[in-house]
Amino acid sequence: MYRHIIVGRGLIGSAAARHLSAWQDGVAVVGPDEPEYRLSHDGVFASHYDEGRLTRIYDPAPEWSLTAARSIARYPEIEAESGVDFFTSAGYLGIVGSEDIETKPAVALARENGGNTTAIDASTMRELYPFLSLPNDCAGIRETETAGYVSPRSLVRAQTRVAEKNGAEIIRAAAKSLDVRGSTVAVTTDDGRTLEAERVLIATGGYTDACKLLPRPLALTVYGRTVVLFRVTDAAAEVLEGMPTIIDKFAGSYILPPIRYPDGHAYVKIGIGTEADTQLKSLADLDGWFKSTGSERNRIEFTDVIERLIPVLKECPERHTDTCVTTYSKSGLPYIDFVAGDHLAVAVAGNGKGAKGSDDWGYAAARLMEGGEWDHPIPRYRLKASFA
Repeated sequence: MYRHIIVGRGLIGSAAARHLSAWQDGVAVVGPDEPEYRLSHDGVFASHYDEGRLTRIYDPAPEWSLTAARSIARYPEIEAESGVDFFTSAGYLGIVGSEDIETKPAVALARENGGNTTAIDASTMRELYPFLSLPNDCAGIRETETAGYVSPRSLVRAQTRVAEKNGAEIIRAAAKSLDVRGSTVAVTTDDGRTLEAERVLIATGGYTDACKLLPRPLALTVYGRTVVLFRVTDAAAEVLEGMPTIIDKFAGSYILPPIRYPDGHAYVKIGIGTEADTQLKSLADLDGWFKSTGSERNRIEFTDVIERLIPVLKECPERHTDTCVTTYSKSGLPYIDFVAGDHLAVAVAGNGKGAKGSDDWGYAAARLMEGGEWDHPIPRYRLKASFA
């Protein structure tokens, strides 16, 4: 019998495991490792199988700015305790319209939360980032030191390693079913084990409803997203020296600077999410999407967007697509709430930007599980779960 079982070893689940295992014993974390061969894998996948996610304090939404700031402040501690480096302070550039009304209050909010954030004009942007081809009517939001990117693979590894050092048991399997048994919850895994705990936290992202782990489905929308990765030549890498992470509000795109991937090559990555993207509802949908190469239409559109913004990438002919999923809630914030008495809880829905603040969302989930006084600055009612 465990005190707590966390089902899901992604960004939020592994963070919850690290925090909870520092406060209490009897913690187990259930979740498989990344499959070696994607196409032959017949189990669940995860979107953290990647090397780059934007992180920054700047965000027009106060909850997202605050949780990012609290998470980023802990990055050095997590890296030191785990021995795993996952954060690169590459900086951030937001490209917005020169009359964008969100800019001034959002910059002030970011600075309030500790971000080294400033608004800059188009001429300054061209001086700082000469590799960009920018429209005349644009302005920028620049954040340094506190912004850049995390390797989600490495962040999960770091959180898991510290949780294990704290005494948590890591069970490298997938949960198949749950059974709420009065005052306990039983978790059956795909390798035939049945584990029992006083409380269980479900942090399974886009798989939560598809796997039917809860007594009733949550109000979640899961999108299949396509990204395009451009393999950077040596010549292009010189031009892109000092490139920050970018969100281009004109195109609705996010762009990562050259990042070294496991194949030894550096890639620039672009993604654009829209409500026209494929919705994934079943396990078959998710399995098919992760094993696919994504949308060919997206590949063409994204290539056009990034080559106009960063012309040197036209000289990088090797590019390929990859797939991930994003999970949205009705509230625009994660659901961190009990869903069956005070024994079964959830911590799901990154809403397309969960990586940067994942450690703090994990902290909130751990506080919920611990059962003590709620000490997170976001009120609990704001994270209440909605059901389909």
